[in-house]
Amino acid sequence: MKTMGYKRILTLLGCCILFLGTAGYIVKANSTEKKTASIQTDQTYPNVEIQTLVKDLTYGGYAISYPSFGKKEIDQSIQAYVTDQVAHYEKKLQKQSKKKKSELTITYKIVHYSKQTLSIAFDEYESVNGEKGTSSLKTFTFDLPAQKQMTLKDLFNEDANYLDRLSAISYAELKKQMKTADFDPDLQKGTQAADKNFSHFALLENSIVIYFKPYQLGDEQTKTKTIAIQKDLFKDIMSDAYKDEAANKNKVKETPPKHIVNEMPEQGAPIDPTKKIVAMTFDDGPNPSSTNVILDGLKEVNGHATFFVLGSRVQYYPETIERMVKEGNEVGNHSWDHPQLTRLNEAQVKHQIGDTQALIKQVSGYEPLHVRPPYGAVNANVRRYIGNVGVTLWDIDPEDWKYRNVPHSVQAVMSQVGDGKVILMHDIYQTSAEAAVEIMKKLHAQGYQLVTISQLEQVKKEREQLHLQ
Repeated sequence: MKTMGYKRILTLLGCCILFLGTAGYIVKANSTEKKTASIQTDQTYPNVEIQTLVKDLTYGGYAISYPSFGKKEIDQSIQAYVTDQVAHYEKKLQKQSKKKKSELTITYKIVHYSKQTLSIAFDEYESVNGEKGTSSLKTFTFDLPAQKQMTLKDLFNEDANYLDRLSAISYAELKKQMKTADFDPDLQKGTQAADKNFSHFALLENSIVIYFKPYQLGDEQTKTKTIAIQKDLFKDIMSDAYKDEAANKNKVKETPPKHIVNEMPEQGAPIDPTKKIVAMTFDDGPNPSSTNVILDGLKEVNGHATFFVLGSRVQYYPETIERMVKEGNEVGNHSWDHPQLTRLNEAQVKHQIGDTQALIKQVSGYEPLHVRPPYGAVNANVRRYIGNVGVTLWDIDPEDWKYRNVPHSVQAVMSQVGDGKVILMHDIYQTSAEAAVEIMKKLHAQGYQLVTISQLEQVKKEREQLHLQ
């Protein structure tokens, strides 16, 4: 074996140094990004680690922080979300010019952390190629004992009609917050009873927080809106696990939302004036055995009605009146004991109407806006005596009180029904209640919205404003 001369060795070493130096220069010259990752501890929850990812790129980068709980399934779900957001962002960058700034920022807040549930809200901000940035939101709620991500449906008992209740509460509350018009189609669309509208939520100790993403409620809503709803409004349909005070107590002292909705709105779900409406009304009650059948039927179709009650019956069944009002129905005045008002003097009429008004308000807190005179008997004197309440008659009378026959009542109503009509029935007969439930189902199937008299009047005004009549 020949020994290599020292000159050749020096020459080769020089070439290697030159090559490595050049290569290092090339790598350095073509590398404009730095990626760093760090782990810190959450100040509020010391057992939670904060994962931080930073990519510094001249024309695009990201800064992301997210929590790690040491729970495999939960941490994997959060990491998968972060990975997907970064991949989606970088895919956009590949299609854009690199001459303008791009950025992605994701931060988080642990909204609630108890033995039972964990809720996290992520704020996202993204700007690509110098365009105006957009903000968005992502929430996660986990059932910790089950180690699984939850949907809103998981909070409630099977077959619970929770979406209609959420829709009614959300529409009424946001309408007040946003000070919108009487009918706002964007707000209605964004709060209608659909899972997609209530997919972002957090479960706190005593309330449920619903998040509405930017633009969900219309073009003018550029930031996330939230409402907090008292759990008690769902206590009849919520699963026991999520009502358990001890299991759902936050690990640290929880700061409750500034405003919590603690009562159902006076009326139910918003009414669309562009769709058909009909007002079902019921006279002579209440009678718990039959009135409750009607109330159950209304809930099934997400409808509401007006009950023109007698004061002489209200005094015996106040709990039925309370249920009517609580479920968004309207209570009207049908006199104290059903006389023909046109045959009475002023004092007698005022007794019949005034005493009934006072009793209804006493038992329910609600004061009727409408009177239906018995037999439809009304004249100028009666209208003057009853004061500042509206007189409501009807368009369709199946004479259910006379025939007491379910098929007859159903056929009589359905053969005459039309948009904006008022149907007269009686809730003191079982046959009338059974017929009413069948009519409700048929009307609902045909696209009718079942409304109260006040809602009917409001829709007619809105239609005039929208030139729909």
